[in-house]
Amino acid sequence: MTAPPDLRVLCRRLTAAPADDLPRLCPLLVSHVLRCGAPLSAPQDAKNKSSETPMLVHKLRTHITTLLTGRNASGRFAAVCLIKAVIDVGGWESLRASDPWLKGLIGVLQKPDPLASKELCIVTLTKIYMLLQGYQTLVREMVTPTLPSYVTACLQLIKPPASGKPLKVPAAFVDTVVCSLSKLVVLYPTTLRPIAAQMKTLLKAYVAPTSSDDLVVPRGLRDSSRRLSILLSYTAAKNGSSDEWVKAIRSTILDSHGTVDQLFRAVVESWESATGYRGPPVRIGTEPSGGSDSAPEELPYWDGVQSGAERLIGLLEFLAEYFNNPTKAPVTVPLGELLDLTARITLVTPPSGTEDSIETNPAIGRDEKAELWSVLPDIHVAVLRLHHALTRRLRENAVPLATDILDQMVRVSNASRAIPAMRETAYALTSQLLLLSGPTLPKLTVDSLAPLIQSTCRDILLSTGHLEPTPPQEPNAPKQQQQQQQHQKPNPNSTTPTFTNADAYLTTPSTTSSPPLTTTHLTSSTLLLPLFLSHLPQPHLAPELRGLLDRTAILAHSKEAMLASCLHPYRDSRGRYYPSILPFLVRQFPREQGVEVLRSNLVRWGSNNMERAGAWDPREGLEGLLAERKEDEDEEMGGGEEAEEGVNVGGEGGDGGEKKGKAKTAGGWGADTMDVDDDASGPAAAAAAESVNPFAAVTTTTTNAQEPQEVPVRPASPLKRKSEVFELDAGKPTKRVDTGKVAVMPKAKPAEEKADESGDESDSEGSVQIDMTLDDDEEEEEEEEEDDE
Repeated sequence: MTAPPDLRVLCRRLTAAPADDLPRLCPLLVSHVLRCGAPLSAPQDAKNKSSETPMLVHKLRTHITTLLTGRNASGRFAAVCLIKAVIDVGGWESLRASDPWLKGLIGVLQKPDPLASKELCIVTLTKIYMLLQGYQTLVREMVTPTLPSYVTACLQLIKPPASGKPLKVPAAFVDTVVCSLSKLVVLYPTTLRPIAAQMKTLLKAYVAPTSSDDLVVPRGLRDSSRRLSILLSYTAAKNGSSDEWVKAIRSTILDSHGTVDQLFRAVVESWESATGYRGPPVRIGTEPSGGSDSAPEELPYWDGVQSGAERLIGLLEFLAEYFNNPTKAPVTVPLGELLDLTARITLVTPPSGTEDSIETNPAIGRDEKAELWSVLPDIHVAVLRLHHALTRRLRENAVPLATDILDQMVRVSNASRAIPAMRETAYALTSQLLLLSGPTLPKLTVDSLAPLIQSTCRDILLSTGHLEPTPPQEPNAPKQQQQQQQHQKPNPNSTTPTFTNADAYLTTPSTTSSPPLTTTHLTSSTLLLPLFLSHLPQPHLAPELRGLLDRTAILAHSKEAMLASCLHPYRDSRGRYYPSILPFLVRQFPREQGVEVLRSNLVRWGSNNMERAGAWDPREGLEGLLAERKEDEDEEMGGGEEAEEGVNVGGEGGDGGEKKGKAKTAGGWGADTMDVDDDASGPAAAAAAESVNPFAAVTTTTTNAQEPQEVPVRPASPLKRKSEVFELDAGKPTKRVDTGKVAVMPKAKPAEEKADESGDESDSEGSVQIDMTLDDDEEEEEEEEEDDE
């Protein structure tokens, strides 16, 4: 059997090239190895001596082992690259023959080779150990003897230096080692149990770093260190992993309380622990501080409000990481202690105006209080992220906690709604909570969501260009500006000359604007908008909020939000339905299959009542709809004789026609009529919607005039034209749906005069004008009758 050409070329190049030139040839050599997957993974038959392939495979493995154990660092680097490629494509045969390579790779970690070679060794060893996990015989023969040596060598490389000295290796290399150990702890917990305590001690410096530390820990290293610290519970003896997990999370909660004791000492807290926590007395004469560098079981030392806030944020993120990682066995989550901690943190919010709005400690200086107000929003964002991780992990089990979590979220988001990170996190958390228990929320909780609904609509309208990018003001901002203007008013009795800035009279627009929102921010707000319409009890919403949501959905061209609005119509306290936004949905998405299904069903089910068709109640049962349809058919059968005489104004006959009336303008849209069949109502209504301030209050308009009579209209075929004018009050302008033109109708005469002039066809001053276009078939029939005559 002929050997593959790539295998032959690979062996020749390894033999001919000098060791110093191999790193430069590594990309070419690795490409040859990746094409030799079949011979490398094939079983080696010692009896088959006629084939050249087994001989070349053995030659390749021997040459790689020679380079790995050689004295040349360049040759060792090339050997590590080739081992990684062979393991990727070689399968079980290559794993079975990798025992010498395991020992050689561990030896490279202990030699003074470049960090690139050591990092590649760590990646290769991790891949080999992960692939060996499925073969118990190989685990017993290869993994158990070598894995402790590998972990020990890695810990020696990332060992933190003495105080005041930099790390021996860069943070990216430490991140690689920690990620490797995170994967191996889950696969081989029993083998790594004796080294678990040593790993936990080394990771304390990276779990919740502060600016007081000597090291600068990047975000990737923090996340990987927290993950490994949590996964160390796998190494507990027998079935103790669950107890170890609970013990670790409670220890983190206590560390968080200890940090809050020092950080919130400038505030007189109104919080009382529901779990029995009692903190030590707070020191007043010195800076707030915590931690210890001497005790191995404590986190590193910190001092100052900024460092304390960083430590608390790190601990809160550490708690959230407990719910982002798997556990070896079912665990008991201390929900009461977690909510007790978050309630304590969220009860302290930045003062809305002056510091008189919150009770502070007079023994603490003003500078420390100001620094505390500046770091509180970041701490509250970390709390909301903890709630988001908790609800995502518990799913339906978090329903009893939804109301408390929502109250905490509303409290802190209202206090810091001008910060984009706060709004983005609040949007994501609210979406999660509404999906869990939105329809069951009480009216008081729904009312508290009003500021969040307004900020969501504002962010969406800003991103779509329908609002000017002016930063949101705090509730007390107008009052403060008015006070400043009063203080700046010149005193006419004063002899001191006043100076005025001449540039203040210029009309040049200001160039300052708020920074653009991130993609994740816009995604969170866009996903939340339809949930306000579908997962909130609509009777609990105020009319102006529902109108704001509908306008935002239309202006933002959000198909999901508009569908949710049509499927969940709004009805006020007196049982009146508000107009549906179905015409806007049909015009913006005319070719969407779901929109067409919704439109056709609403038109068919509500053909007898235009007002009801625009605000169909999905709670109606199928039996009611079928009964109404049967009544329609009976009326159509009974109205056949009247249809022959033409259109009867005010009658109920007609050629199987539909009944259409004037839709009530109760949502403040500014559109005169809404017809689900006419696309012409879309532009006019859309222009009216854009001309209205999206944040203006929505009012319900009512009139004392009598309800207009229903005018039967001949149903139009898809190939025929149809135009209608709905009857309005006499003397008021009416708007044609098909053209959008406004025509002033003459004042209606009394009913007696109408009866006298009914026989005069030329006099139409006292009658209702109906502009209708006859079908083409009827026109042809009339022409034929004239010809016959």
